[in-house]
Amino acid sequence: MRHVRNCLILGTGLLAVLLPLAPMAAVTEEPVRPVLENTLPIYLTDEEMTRLDEIGINHRATDPPTAPVRQCAEWEPVTGVLLRYNYGFGIPYSLIREYAEDIEVQVLVTSSQQSSCYSNMQANGVNMANVSFINASTNSVWTRDYGPQFLFANGRWGIADHIYNRPRPLDDAVNWTLGTEWGCECYGTDLIHTGGNYMCDGHGRGFSTDLVWDENPSLGHAEISQSMEDYLGITDYVVVPDISVYGIHHIDCWAKILDEETILVKEVWASHPDYPELEANVAYFEGLTNCYGRPYNVVRVYCGSIGGNSVASYTNSLILNNKVFVPVFGISSDSGALAAYEAAMPGYEVLGYTGSWYDDDAIHCRGMGIHDQYMLRVDTNRITDLEENTGDYRVTAFIDDRSEAGLVADSTLVYWRLEGETPFNAIVMQATADPDSHYADIPGQADETNIEYYVFAGDYSGRREARPLVAPEAWYTFNTGTAPTSVAEGEGARVSVALLESYPNPFNPVMTARYQVPLPGPVELSVYSTEGRLIRRLVDGDVGAGDHEVIWDGTDAAGKPVSSGVYFLRLVAGETATARRVVLLK
Repeated sequence: MRHVRNCLILGTGLLAVLLPLAPMAAVTEEPVRPVLENTLPIYLTDEEMTRLDEIGINHRATDPPTAPVRQCAEWEPVTGVLLRYNYGFGIPYSLIREYAEDIEVQVLVTSSQQSSCYSNMQANGVNMANVSFINASTNSVWTRDYGPQFLFANGRWGIADHIYNRPRPLDDAVNWTLGTEWGCECYGTDLIHTGGNYMCDGHGRGFSTDLVWDENPSLGHAEISQSMEDYLGITDYVVVPDISVYGIHHIDCWAKILDEETILVKEVWASHPDYPELEANVAYFEGLTNCYGRPYNVVRVYCGSIGGNSVASYTNSLILNNKVFVPVFGISSDSGALAAYEAAMPGYEVLGYTGSWYDDDAIHCRGMGIHDQYMLRVDTNRITDLEENTGDYRVTAFIDDRSEAGLVADSTLVYWRLEGETPFNAIVMQATADPDSHYADIPGQADETNIEYYVFAGDYSGRREARPLVAPEAWYTFNTGTAPTSVAEGEGARVSVALLESYPNPFNPVMTARYQVPLPGPVELSVYSTEGRLIRRLVDGDVGAGDHEVIWDGTDAAGKPVSSGVYFLRLVAGETATARRVVLLK
């Protein structure tokens, strides 16, 4: 619990008063935020503090959606952005103009203000062909906090609605209006939660600060995680301590997932009161493995002072397709912040905007991307640098056309080239027996060669997507490594064995493991948990020399399905052994 003016919270039907703690000696007084006209602030007002019992009073709880459920990550394809108007947007019109260049700007506005909203947008050069209006009364501009959480449930697009942690009944009802407007299911959870205190990777992992625990005192931590799994498909809910005594305690104030493998985290000077907590969370993130089984790439963005210990909120940015909208403050660290985004997100268009930004709020809090309900989703576990050059290099991809229009023949492709060469070569991917799974083999190259590649797909709805998402402006790169040293039979040396690959990875429900042994003899290929517990033996006996394949269907030795998570394949042949991580996602 923490000392903060806006952190008196209630559980469902129960007011839970958080007793103040003495602030740390290094902390100065709570920063003063600028005032936005015609809207309630992002924090609780003094008047609202007298009405905490009204939080969620009209909330509609529903049964969870039908499994399987997958929540969309912010960087996945969007068709629009959700804003709110009440004699103003709370963001500059230059930013809205940029939004409307490529996607639809959907505006929450009352019918009485729609005409003036239209006129103001038109007068400020917004492309009105890409603007639509949703008649709804609201209390504030913070669409990120009270807006919808986008998901696919059993293949159908829908939204989830948390209880907004403010006594603002109009904001809390918006998602039901949106569900009707968009013709989709709206699922009401049992959690008090806000969009600013949440980010996810699209693979079943979500992140929040421990504010979510404080906001739901009537629920245990396991119950909160279970609700996130039931309604959003989050099987791994990571909750970390917030970094600050003051503020709104949202994770987007200091961290942001840029893609499945990269987390951007605020950096401040060593004497700043938030420094120890920030660095502790960075160390924690660096110890996690991402959905592909590799450590996260944690990158930093230095946040300069905008007055005392109040710092620029560069992490409060918004990703909309191939553009990243970053708040800037007219201070010396702005240029470095934009450069940090450009380095971490090559190929994206990084755009900086000034505005009435707070130190714990900016562009991300005031706009929300609307995910494409018919998206063409391309996912791949990129090839990393190889230690041994074993020949062809298999690229696997999960390609799902939610339009159900079908993939265009010969348009699921791997483009590849040697580093520094142009143009790319194209290889048509082949479908596997698993739904939506595809592969292609980049031909073998010389030792220590750098190969650049990306995956592309098109469907009959006209959608075109790639991974990396902004390809061909960016691509993956790997080094082929060095060929293994051959060993003559009878020399008494250790014999090299290799787990060539496991595909698809992540997988559900089955995967194929390819392995290689140079000499005939006994082989064991087993599946282990991350704790070292034997799950199942896939191969246990003599095999011939050469390449082999074996299928694992995600069950243990008793035939019982195992849970989602990271597992290890361990191959033993003679006196040598090797291992590879695989990820099961349900």
